[in-house]
Amino acid sequence: MRALFPGCRYGRTRHRGPMQIRSVGWMDYDGLFALRLNRYEEIAKDPNYGMVSNPSAPTPGEFAVWFGELHRGVLESKAVCSVAEDGGRIVGMCSVRAEGTHLETLHVGILGIEIFAGFLWRGIGSALLPHALEGCRGRFEEVHLAVIPENQGAYRLYRRLGFEEYGRSPRAFQRRGTYHDFILMRKQILSPPAQEPSPRLAPDRARA
Repeated sequence: MRALFPGCRYGRTRHRGPMQIRSVGWMDYDGLFALRLNRYEEIAKDPNYGMVSNPSAPTPGEFAVWFGELHRGVLESKAVCSVAEDGGRIVGMCSVRAEGTHLETLHVGILGIEIFAGFLWRGIGSALLPHALEGCRGRFEEVHLAVIPENQGAYRLYRRLGFEEYGRSPRAFQRRGTYHDFILMRKQILSPPAQEPSPRLAPDRARA
């Protein structure tokens, strides 16, 4: 599944060419690894950068394990992942993955989105999210996410796309001694409309 956004307006500037939004593929390992390393660079510069992290950036091998599990989930219809590609470079991704393996919770997907710092506020999230949510139809009944209150741009985008706030998790995000709440949001995913069976044609009568 691919989508092109020619001349997509990014903030006050116009994109030089079409940005491609598509489903993830095996060839995206290098691009997504660079995107993940960018997360740790931004965290080092901005303590309020609202992405969770491990104690250190992943090694290529560690990320290969994570990427393999994600791609397996996509192949087994337990995950959705959309990527934004600009000039052959992966500049953003949005994934929805089942939380755990329990049968009772497989209908709920957990959404995560990540965009290269240099490409923030350029409309990439507005293009990625609908593509990923469309891929959730028939796979998940609900999509949940968490966002810190300071990230108002993301919060407004989620609201615009139909997510509703259903609660807060107090002091759930802590970095360098500063605590933030998590705003908990959800969106119900409608299944694709059922296709009506084609009417059966009456068998031809044998000619006398």
